[in-house]
Amino acid sequence: MASPAVRSYPFPQQTALKKRRVFRFSRSRLPLLVFLFLLGYLAVTFTLQFHRLSALRQEVQQVQMQVAELQAKNAELREQLKRVQSDSYLEQMAREKLGLVRPGEARIIPLKSGPGHKE
Repeated sequence: MASPAVRSYPFPQQTALKKRRVFRFSRSRLPLLVFLFLLGYLAVTFTLQFHRLSALRQEVQQVQMQVAELQAKNAELREQLKRVQSDSYLEQMAREKLGLVRPGEARIIPLKSGPGHKE
């Protein structure tokens, strides 16, 4: 007859070693992980650049609006300069501010009547 089978019980150290798993990269998973990392990096970079581009477009629009406003103001100031340099404006200012009259004209100064005026 055959001898009875001997049972061997695992040592506690062997049991602990068998239950613990070690994380190892296999050659088949490494390219996938590299691809996922690059994909994430590209997604983050693209998003940041998109936000930057959006901010720059808004800034360009604001600057274009400022340019349009300044061009309108510049045109208005040029027209005012033309008016100020004209002979009719100079004559008007000489009459109103300096009280000058042309030869042969008489200057009439109206008197103000009111509560503070005594006759």
